[in-house]
Amino acid sequence: MELRKGRFVIEKLKRNGFEAYYVGGCVRDHLLGYPINDIDITTNAKPKDVLNLFRSVPTGLKYGTTTILHDTINIEVTTYRMESNYQDYRRPEEVILTDSKEEDVKRRDFTINGLLMDEDFNIYDYVGGQADLDKKVIRAIGEPLERFNEDALRLLRAVYFQSKLGFDIEQKTLDAMKTHSHLIEHLPNERILNEVLKIIQGTHQLLALKSLEYTNLHQYLPGLKKGIEYINQHVSESLYTDTFFTLCFALNKRIDGAWKFSNVHKNKYQKAVKLVLKKKAINELDLYENGLEISILANRVMFYLKIRPNEIPEIKKLHDNLAIKSVTDLAIKGNDILALTDKKQGAWLRELLDELVRKVILKELKNDKETLINYVEEKLK
Repeated sequence: MELRKGRFVIEKLKRNGFEAYYVGGCVRDHLLGYPINDIDITTNAKPKDVLNLFRSVPTGLKYGTTTILHDTINIEVTTYRMESNYQDYRRPEEVILTDSKEEDVKRRDFTINGLLMDEDFNIYDYVGGQADLDKKVIRAIGEPLERFNEDALRLLRAVYFQSKLGFDIEQKTLDAMKTHSHLIEHLPNERILNEVLKIIQGTHQLLALKSLEYTNLHQYLPGLKKGIEYINQHVSESLYTDTFFTLCFALNKRIDGAWKFSNVHKNKYQKAVKLVLKKKAINELDLYENGLEISILANRVMFYLKIRPNEIPEIKKLHDNLAIKSVTDLAIKGNDILALTDKKQGAWLRELLDELVRKVILKELKNDKETLINYVEEKLK
């Protein structure tokens, strides 16, 4: 997305007697040559003025925010504001709309996110953000201890920006993060998980993980502490998201229930961790019960933990040569077994089918009807 797609908003606001500027991440990313995902505009126009001038919706009137719907993009417009004391280390008790763009900028998080830009791409810098962009530094605006005490999510946001940009975190800001690291315990896990995912998926993941450990933030990420410390000491390449979590939870011996994973991801990590903790080569039965993706994930983590060599090619070959990949591939069905006995269908039938699957997978029985019928008849005797 190009920044100029929001230009019509600034121009129309100015024609109607208001100030308006691009602000925040879109300015930062434009100056760095990064792709722009969102356009934010700050103005002295009140929300009602924006609603009157544009096809827009009130997405955060309490915070002075409306969203303009334009083609396939949403442009967020927020009135200059100041904020009073914060509650629950996340939200201001009161938002005060103001006519001062300088006051608006000074309540923001980091200097590199505090730059204003007009429709002609002229920069207005009241916080030293331009110099910090040039020096590749992440620095809190004003007093770092106050910024993090206001909003504890900023602690993780600093690490996210480091993971995305590869910048150093300025020492005073870093020390304040260490002092206030415990404050992230006040945040809902969903917000923490969202930031951790972005940190892991950033280009400079390993640099960011070192900052998590240095600031002690990793001690307040349930079940991740040992994993982050291990990665910082022993791993020299960025990890995929699933590999990161599986490695951490394997060293933790379990998945910490605090994390609000989807059921799909929770099931994946549970199965992979169980395989890792066995510390054995993936066999045919592991592949049948867990599938190829989870089996490869477990081996990859065992490789990073120096438990097993990289056996992924062998695992793929084993999977290709599995005698069966589902109980429906068995040469006999439940009805064939019931026809051999007067017993009624029940748990015994499922257990017997599972036994047949295991024996076929491990090549202890051939998967042909006669062989399986003979085995079942002996069992039923």
